[in-house]
Amino acid sequence: MHDFFEGLTADQLIRLLPEDQIIHSLNVEILVGKLAEWLSMSETVFRDKCLEYFGRAAYYHDIGKICIPSCILNKPGALTAEEYSIIQRHPIYAQELLSFYRETDMSGIPSFLFPLTIQAAAYHHEWWNGKGYPFHLCGQDIPYVARVTSLCDAYDAMVGNRIYRKAFTHEYACDEVRRGAGTQFEPALVEVFLAHEAEVNHLFHDLSAYQKEKAVVGKKDFIRHSK
Repeated sequence: MHDFFEGLTADQLIRLLPEDQIIHSLNVEILVGKLAEWLSMSETVFRDKCLEYFGRAAYYHDIGKICIPSCILNKPGALTAEEYSIIQRHPIYAQELLSFYRETDMSGIPSFLFPLTIQAAAYHHEWWNGKGYPFHLCGQDIPYVARVTSLCDAYDAMVGNRIYRKAFTHEYACDEVRRGAGTQFEPALVEVFLAHEAEVNHLFHDLSAYQKEKAVVGKKDFIRHSK
């Protein structure tokens, strides 16, 4: 695996993913950055000193999908049980890949950002109640950046178009986030997220107005200048 990626930066690997996956990575970066900003102003949740870097780290959360066969990533229908089990390995692939990058200094990711980046990528599918994957961590054992990334990842996955289904509405996604409090998501994070749901809806409405051909390059410029 490492030989194939030798000479490529982490950003270049992300750009090898299907377009919808690239846009998803960008959206999650934006949303995690915004949620981290709201968390930093909240008096009811833990305020990590690294919150300002959560968005940058979350951009790479799905980098492990570069190791998933494209026929699975681009499948228009439902996945088989075997295919789903392969998809579930992408956090492990991400952990291995980013650990390799950390040792070789080829990634283009600043060294100080590596711990957060690895945590976001390896643990963003863990559930608050321990029923996530692949490590079955629960509660506070899940790194904070991964808990934040998990919520934003789930929201964007619901409101974005996928090759196998159309996007759900913002209202539907927020209802699902609300229902996931205490099971999939940390309740305190859900509370802060939903307190700003109108802002989330407005933000993604603005981003979705970008023309498709500008989405991959233009959106990232939009992100950097809107922070």
